[in-house]
Amino acid sequence: MRRRRRSAGPPTGTRGRVAGSASAPAAHDAVRFEIIDLEGTADGTDGGVGGVGFGAAGAGAGGDVARPEPATTDGGGGRPSRRRRWYTHPVPWVAVAVAGAFVGSVVLTDAVGTGDRPDVSGAVGGLEPIDEPPQERWSVPVDPRGGLMTAPGAIVTLSDRLTAYSVEDGTTLWQSEQIEDHASCMPRVDDVPRAVVVCTTAVEDEGVRVTTVESTTGRIVGDRVVAAAPAAVALVGDSDLVRATWSGRDLLVAREDAASGEPRWEQLVEHDDTAGQMLSGGPGGDGVIVDVGEGVVSVAAPGAVATFTLDGLELVRDEVWTISQLSDGRYAGNAYGRGTATVFTRDGEPSFRVRGRLLDPPIDDGSAPGVLVANTFGAIAGLDAATGSSLWALGGSGYRAVVRVDGLLVLQTDAAYRGVDTASGEERWFAELDEGGQWPVLSDGTSLFVVEGMRMRRGDAPDLVALALDDGSVRWRWNLPDDVYHVLAAGGRLFLLSSDELTAVS
Repeated sequence: MRRRRRSAGPPTGTRGRVAGSASAPAAHDAVRFEIIDLEGTADGTDGGVGGVGFGAAGAGAGGDVARPEPATTDGGGGRPSRRRRWYTHPVPWVAVAVAGAFVGSVVLTDAVGTGDRPDVSGAVGGLEPIDEPPQERWSVPVDPRGGLMTAPGAIVTLSDRLTAYSVEDGTTLWQSEQIEDHASCMPRVDDVPRAVVVCTTAVEDEGVRVTTVESTTGRIVGDRVVAAAPAAVALVGDSDLVRATWSGRDLLVAREDAASGEPRWEQLVEHDDTAGQMLSGGPGGDGVIVDVGEGVVSVAAPGAVATFTLDGLELVRDEVWTISQLSDGRYAGNAYGRGTATVFTRDGEPSFRVRGRLLDPPIDDGSAPGVLVANTFGAIAGLDAATGSSLWALGGSGYRAVVRVDGLLVLQTDAAYRGVDTASGEERWFAELDEGGQWPVLSDGTSLFVVEGMRMRRGDAPDLVALALDDGSVRWRWNLPDDVYHVLAAGGRLFLLSSDELTAVS
């Protein structure tokens, strides 16, 4: 199966286009194109952002199952809303780790066909085949004050230092030197592995200490203080970071080597009193949010909002958007509060606009690339990816796209799931559980793994349910241990998380 492209950053020493340069299109200038009306379109107002998670101060705005979405939405480009309660965990760092990882577009990698079984184990939320109910393989202690990160072939915990455990058997691969107290590290476990793990710690009156650790050895390769707030620093590419900081009333956005600080590009987002008014905070650092999604960098602060490609090309300014890169190199996204979506060329120029919110499933093998899927506020529509014209429409609302594998699109709302042929819109199956769970959907390419039931309602542990992707039937059901409050995927393996222990079960 086709690999969905993961965008790479520019080579060392290459600078992106600086704001205001002739080569960067002014995305906020007037654009002339027709709005295409789709079947089932209602009034065109969506009232929520779909994927980057900046809307309403980033409170659960936008995403598919792996990314929080608005009351009906998506997480990186307009998915059905999902006001999930999975982020209300008893251990504070889990709320940060999970919510932080799920906000914004999620990069998908290495979805390759293996015989008749699609291999999605390299995608965020993707697993190696699980044909029978799981059983415990190994477990390690976790510090509730720390967090979980990912590294090649490893899952990494944080206490007073980073410790990497092999996803295969739980053996310790490496330990770093001591990490400062109150550090927050990236990439989170629900992201993709990088060449580095980067930890940030606020330094009073100075900014953020950035400690860069080699992800295969645990060796510290960089330790420096940068001007930014912790929420305004994010990983991009394999070993770079993007940071944003106030420069007077304007916002300076820079991509640089995480360890050395060597610059890749810089952009200046000029202050506009009408931009980002739904966001709280202001000049001083704590009002700035940086999010790196699939092929894009988004920054948001009161009066300074913009989205750039990974090489610094400006796509939109002064408005909150949820944009991700398509497999063919173009960009597509949803404008917050407008009920419209736009497809951009590879050069960042608007190509066409449609009424609705584009749905971008977090687990996607790149099948049926000629079809985009949108929530048109009354229906789910398949759109011609080249023109935006309607190919098919399905009645229903409130659905988010969670998986697209081997031409099958799975839509979810609460505890109901619909398997739809992406090319034709034909519904292949419908499945409904007694009660929806609070955790994201995972998949091994042939099954969908979902949680049924919520402990806070039932009083007992919920079930992990495997739904067959070919017909929606229940393959197996497994009652989760009583002390587990989160289920996650890392390195293609399934993990259970309790307040003091991480357990591999596949």
